Amino acid sequence: MPLRLTTSRTYETGVKLQTADKRAEVTGSAFDIERKNVYVPESGINFDLAGKIASRGLEIAAGVNPFGGLKLWGNVAFVHSRFVDFDYIDGNGNPASYSGMTPPNVPSFVSNAGASYRFETAWPVELGASMRHVGDRFNFQDNLVTMDAYTTYDVYAFIDIPKSFFQGVDKTRLTFRVRNLTDKRYAQWGDPGYTDQVILGAPRSYEVAASFKW
Repeated sequence: MPLRLTTSRTYETGVKLQTADKRAEVTGSAFDIERKNVYVPESGINFDLAGKIASRGLEIAAGVNPFGGLKLWGNVAFVHSRFVDFDYIDGNGNPASYSGMTPPNVPSFVSNAGASYRFETAWPVELGASMRHVGDRFNFQDNLVTMDAYTTYDVYAFIDIPKSFFQGVDKTRLTFRVRNLTDKRYAQWGDPGYTDQVILGAPRSYEVAASFKW
């Protein structure tokens, strides 16, 4: 049997608003995606053919600089994704269907938010923090096992070193960052081909970096 080609079509629209002083802006977008003849892993070596997968969603993002060096931002996304036409033959040779189920690893809700403040000193310093939340997801197309929602937090600080300190370098920045501040343990991704295995999110980590711009 020849492989069927996967086809897709996408509709998307959006709007962006910004205040006259450019201190605040908000954007919104909506999308409708449809894919046909999608190969979905049933095990490590076997795939089923989903006749159609449909996804619709809404995304909203906003940012504001209310005063001085303070910046606040956030975004949310709502997704409704379903197998529309997914009939198959199970391991016992009986007709079965995943139609109406949610595809693996697709959350219905995702949000991010952050805040930072920049101190305009001789050597400018910025302190910031961010949050990411990902809703429940399923690790297989039967939707019997749920990977729980999780929330992680990052913090950072950077300092901009004046050009006079390093001759010939326009901008030098030193950054210190802590990812997954609370050391949250969570399932980041599940493998539909191996339903007893998940990839855990990275534990708390520390980063020190330097960047130079000429």
